[in-house]
Amino acid sequence: MLQKKTSIKCLTDRFGCLICVVSSVTLLVIVVTTFQTKTVDNFRHHMQMSLTGVTTGPRAVVVSNVTTAFRGNLIKSSDQLADVDIRSTRCLKANTGGITFPICTYEPAEDVWVSRSFTKGGYWERPVVDRFIRLLRRYTDLEFVDLGANIGTYTLPAARITHVVAVEPYSGSMARLFKSVQLGRVEKNVSLVFNAISNVRSTYALGVYYGNIGGTSLKRQQATVNTTDCRNGSCTRTILLDDLLPLMRGRRAVMKVDVEAHQPRVFTNSTATKFFDFIDVPLLYMEWGLCRQQEVRPEVLELTRFFIDRQYQVFSRDNRPLRTNCRQWGEDIIFTKLQPREF
Repeated sequence: MLQKKTSIKCLTDRFGCLICVVSSVTLLVIVVTTFQTKTVDNFRHHMQMSLTGVTTGPRAVVVSNVTTAFRGNLIKSSDQLADVDIRSTRCLKANTGGITFPICTYEPAEDVWVSRSFTKGGYWERPVVDRFIRLLRRYTDLEFVDLGANIGTYTLPAARITHVVAVEPYSGSMARLFKSVQLGRVEKNVSLVFNAISNVRSTYALGVYYGNIGGTSLKRQQATVNTTDCRNGSCTRTILLDDLLPLMRGRRAVMKVDVEAHQPRVFTNSTATKFFDFIDVPLLYMEWGLCRQQEVRPEVLELTRFFIDRQYQVFSRDNRPLRTNCRQWGEDIIFTKLQPREF
């Protein structure tokens, strides 16, 4: 809706975002509304979850793009990754979705899945990447958030279409991704975040999975203060999903989540609510595999409730609607507010 204002007042909110009301200027006010579907009611009934924390009325928010408040490590120069030697790294031409670009890989023996697929002339997870490309082309106001970017399988083609926030905690992969971004001349379209996303801001040791670098994960469930654990780039600073807000340039984004079973600590009401309040996220593609035990962990139920409370439905990667038993969800799932024909 359009509103007239009669005075000027500016302030900075807790994200460092500038909010202004301006006299004699017509402002476009973005109104965020929510809705409730039968699917959500069914999830709540079967999993005995209450719909708490849902916004029930419209709110007006005006946000500018302010980056000074970012609390993570934004990579803008190779000097920030000087401890990683990738001079002999192989950089190949990759193609998917009609887009050709350079991608810098590990040697196949170091990374038997992702890098090897590229060195053999293929493309890792091509069907899913191509679906994101189609979605970004269809909805031109969408940004892309890549949690667990690795060497850039999703980030690099998406950056030819929209702005990407790529989060990667391992220095070897970030150095390769940075080089690919520079070679492809898309640095203005990519925000490279050299951190991991968790529920605390601290330092964690990384478990680097040589042979499958994409399987690198936070080694401990608790933060570490032992500096001997942090040699050879094997530690990372963690930030919150809410901390990514200053990097967002618009109000809508889709997301890929591959954080090696750390999802319950990424999507919590205390650390991710602000992001979802400010950014409309119509779809998340998520590596799952969290419900293999006989008894589903409480934190996994809380993760599921995070999305149910926000009116998401759950689908398989081939667009089958999934029921409430998360043990039947498989390895990869889609949380979405879109209809299947839209993605």
